[in-house]
Amino acid sequence: MYQKMKTKLLALFLSALMAMAPSAAFAQEEGRITNLEQGDEAPYKGVLLDTNSAARLLAEEEYKQIECSLKIDYEIQKIKAQHALEMGNVQSAFDSLKEQNSSILSIKDSEIGRLQVLALKNPNDNANWWFTGGVVAGIVTSIAIFYAAVETSK
Repeated sequence: MYQKMKTKLLALFLSALMAMAPSAAFAQEEGRITNLEQGDEAPYKGVLLDTNSAARLLAEEEYKQIECSLKIDYEIQKIKAQHALEMGNVQSAFDSLKEQNSSILSIKDSEIGRLQVLALKNPNDNANWWFTGGVVAGIVTSIAIFYAAVETSK
């Protein structure tokens, strides 16, 4: 996307440069304009233009400069509008994901709170059962060892 923008701007700049190249040539010849009357000799070699043609050439030069700057402004505004649209899309996606994340976090926090209340309400205090189970397991193991010792000695 950035590469396209660079290419377009480069093309616009080169077009503007090419459009202004002939005007630079006119600017160098500016000191050599003279008025001639019928029958006068030209003081230098060159092209003789009547007043209307000279005015038209100068007006065309100004027109081309204005047209070029308008085209450049148009392209810049178009690129700015495209970037504003893309930024708007990215910003709305970001806002949506941020809202989704905060919703998920609030659901998670409420579930953790609910489970904590449940855990505190029904404490899983089975110490008595563990003690009884250990005593029973110890007695059963002792009897099994004693029985095995008696049977092996026979």
